Amino acid sequence: MQERVGFIMQMRDYLIDKIFNYALKNKDVILISNEQGAQSLDRFRKELPDQFINAGISEQNIISVAAGLAKQKKKVYIYSIASFITLRCFEQIKLDINLMNLPVTIFGVGASYSYDTSGPTHHSIEDISILRTMKNLEIFSPSDNDILNYIFNYSARSKKPIYIRLDRKPLNILSGDNFNFKNGFRVFGKIKSKKFIVSTGNMSHVALEAIKIFQKYSREPICFIDVFSAKLSIKNFLNTIKNAKLIVTLEEHILAGGLGGIIAELLFDNKINKKLDLIRMGIDINKIYTYKPRNLIHRINKITANDVVKKILN
Repeated sequence: MQERVGFIMQMRDYLIDKIFNYALKNKDVILISNEQGAQSLDRFRKELPDQFINAGISEQNIISVAAGLAKQKKKVYIYSIASFITLRCFEQIKLDINLMNLPVTIFGVGASYSYDTSGPTHHSIEDISILRTMKNLEIFSPSDNDILNYIFNYSARSKKPIYIRLDRKPLNILSGDNFNFKNGFRVFGKIKSKKFIVSTGNMSHVALEAIKIFQKYSREPICFIDVFSAKLSIKNFLNTIKNAKLIVTLEEHILAGGLGGIIAELLFDNKINKKLDLIRMGIDINKIYTYKPRNLIHRINKITANDVVKKILN
């Protein structure tokens, strides 16, 4: 398991470039935004002005406009800040897009604490738990641009509503084993391991760092699962962790209803009653409102790589 480093494009620019190339071939592709800035976005609005809408600071209206366009057979993508385009628009997403099961893809930059010192208005640490209550909406949390490419290709074919949460900073590419996109997760390491770390988004990089540190203390293998879909394949996930004695979930998201909650529900609902320890590591709901730098937020909530290692060793 390793990270592939070098020049890494920001996730938003990478995805907008993908949509741009798609839009060049398909005049029904529409990108809607609200006063957002990005180098790739500048090219899109300049070269494809008839397929770009700047809707201004009107997030709820954007969702409803996107729904109307989708009803007219347009392939609509929405780009905004994650916290603004999800929680501010919950009712519109629920009724206009989810209930109608329309193929609108929302992608929000600033997942979790990406906009760390901007404060609670810009933090998106409840979005998974809230939005996964919607039956039709698919939620993706990519950890690098490689998996984001798979997600984009899926969105181009999909007839369902989609939400993609993007980190603000460039994330190194995780190099690992082959995987089946339909599973909603990818596996790094041997599934015969007794210890597993399950993570998502930027925290998958923290998980990888934790494994490197752990290997200084023990030769015992750790299997690492990078979850990129909130609606992962239950059957294949359970088969992957069938030998597990310890599962540590790691997320930069509140524990209530987040990745750790998803895994806990999955284990309980499927009566996984063998001796198995589940440790959920995430954001303490009593410490969510902050203006501190991201690395300090991690230390306060004890979700650093060293904190993960301590949990496993103990």
